[in-house]
Amino acid sequence: MTNLLRGGRGRPLHPGLVHFPMALYPTSLVFDWLSYLAEDGSPYVKGAFALIVAGLLMSVLAAATGVVDFLAISSGSPAWRLAFTHLTVMLVTSGLFLASAILRARDLDVTSTPFGLVVLSVFGVALLFFGGFLGGDLVFRHGQRVEPAPPALGEQGQPAQDWSDPARP
Repeated sequence: MTNLLRGGRGRPLHPGLVHFPMALYPTSLVFDWLSYLAEDGSPYVKGAFALIVAGLLMSVLAAATGVVDFLAISSGSPAWRLAFTHLTVMLVTSGLFLASAILRARDLDVTSTPFGLVVLSVFGVALLFFGGFLGGDLVFRHGQRVEPAPPALGEQGQPAQDWSDPARP
């Protein structure tokens, strides 16, 4: 099961799955806003709820693959500490949206999203973006789940010059 959740070599699953909650949760906030602008915002209220539920389902998949990636990081390293912070922020974010979904499910026949739930979503989206930033930092600064590219061969079968090296003469 671990290999299935990690994805193939150079093809991790977690980065592909996180795009769904990263898009669904903020879109639910847009629907909340639209519920205030429309004469009858009830369809937007229900749409925001559906988006949050879909985001929660995808968050479960993203979290499962993320935990498997997390377990492969050397314990106590700077990358591990950052990954632990990322994991914690994203779990709190999911908890906020789970609470929002539970509260919303109690009354979906309103003409606009209750203000308290909009505030909850704003905090959730802010945490989501912060957690996404931390996840990007894991990849781009700490090289987590990044496979090194094989050396390119030049004309005579020799390694090509690395033009990206800033220390190159």
